[in-house]
Amino acid sequence: MGIVERTGRDGPPRALVVGAGVAGLAAAASLDRAGWSVDVCERAPARRTGGYFVRLAPEGLAAAGRLGASGALRTRLPADGIITGVDGRGRTVSRVEASLADDPRALALVRGDLEAALWAARPDDVTVRFATAPRRLDPRRDTVDVVLDGPDGSTRERFDLVVGADGVRSAVRGMVFGPDEHFRHEFDQVVISAVLPRLPGELREGDYVVPAEVGRTAHLMAVAEHDPVVFFTFRADLLGADGADAASRAARDPVGALRRVYGDFAGLMPEILDGVEEAGTTHVDTVAQIRLGSWRRGRVVLVGDAAWCPTLYSGQGSALALVGGETLGTHLAAHPDDPEAGLAEWEQAHRPAALAAGSAARRSRHFFLPGNRLVAAVRRGALRVASWPPAGRVLHALASRAAAPGGPGGAGADAGIGAPVGRGRAPDRGDVHPGATSGTRAMGPPALGRP
Repeated sequence: MGIVERTGRDGPPRALVVGAGVAGLAAAASLDRAGWSVDVCERAPARRTGGYFVRLAPEGLAAAGRLGASGALRTRLPADGIITGVDGRGRTVSRVEASLADDPRALALVRGDLEAALWAARPDDVTVRFATAPRRLDPRRDTVDVVLDGPDGSTRERFDLVVGADGVRSAVRGMVFGPDEHFRHEFDQVVISAVLPRLPGELREGDYVVPAEVGRTAHLMAVAEHDPVVFFTFRADLLGADGADAASRAARDPVGALRRVYGDFAGLMPEILDGVEEAGTTHVDTVAQIRLGSWRRGRVVLVGDAAWCPTLYSGQGSALALVGGETLGTHLAAHPDDPEAGLAEWEQAHRPAALAAGSAARRSRHFFLPGNRLVAAVRRGALRVASWPPAGRVLHALASRAAAPGGPGGAGADAGIGAPVGRGRAPDRGDVHPGATSGTRAMGPPALGRP
């Protein structure tokens, strides 16, 4: 098997981006803009068109705009929708107007919206190879030799840069940085998500229902012009196992696992579980963070969840992926003769925001999935306060002011995530405001019932 030589000596440097998701497509467009010849390989046989609920913070929307992709994006939660919190008996414990509980500068989307917009805006020169994945990576002094397995067999190719944008279970990370157990930090919680065939009960477009009890929550979103999406998070020990084993059991029988954990819930839950069974396709995983001392090894760099997955509890995964990918080429272009210096500068610029997002997720996970009755009671109390319209409006105004430019820890479109060196704030400090991480109000009291 011969080597396809790199083109850096006689033409533009050559990059391989592994993964055609949000981070990968953003990185590919950024590298192309910086003058690189870019190939994207994607393990899936075709572009994924589905997706689940995400919230895109203003920094992420600004990055999408710089990539020419923001024009196709719009919110899928109408302003007149209602976020309803219910308990396991189906009783309503809170009702919050969506317009009071969301940052007007952020967008509520499904993940497929982002990927579709980035796909439509991708440069013509970027080559995408589906059903193709790396089997082996051999980093050299200033190149990387890659064995790629594709539909027509295997090839051995040489690149000036390999970007691992292949998600939380990154194959690139495993081949170059080491086994998952060194970097994967489990919360001992399981997440199961699905797209339902229809809305349960009398819900209407824009409604958002959050059934919650100690150690068990579900989030059902009746998003606009899309089938309803639902995801469940629960403690792994409710299936009699730790995180990895519980996820394996749930993956073998997702509906059975959900009925075991949520079978005693009343209200809409029985119909929701029937809808999951009818849908037939679910996604199962553990809730875990990825923590690496460095995101780069020579000419191999990780981007997005492969590098810094903060978990869904941060609400920042999409924004971090977009900003991280979109600015990669900018930093490399600043060091045309020394790509490793550009990668180092890029990592130094982005690490504070990624670490802060992970820290915020660790703090907020107890509100997202209450671990005991005291936390559950505090959570319900906060939601009841937010349900009172005057209080909700005051909280909304305070949180928006805090997240705005000039507010405590505030971040505008050009600050916060991906801010220049020296402007990021250290993680795990008690005074780190969520605005410093995201520019959204994911940690604000009115949003406690939301991802």
